[in-house]
Amino acid sequence: MTELSRVQIIQLITSIVDKYRCEIRKLDVDNFVLDIEGPPEAKMACAQELETFLNF
Repeated sequence: MTELSRVQIIQLITSIVDKYRCEIRKLDVDNFVLDIEGPPEAKMACAQELETFLNF
């Protein structure tokens, strides 16, 4: 499996966040920082999918 580029990772994170109609408040891929805003249920579902995608 090939590694994703930094740009691809950002695009996938943005796509997942948009899917749940949340908004990125802060994104720092190098330091593993992601702060999202949205309704509590949407934030939770978004965080779970991001966790799966990012393998944390």
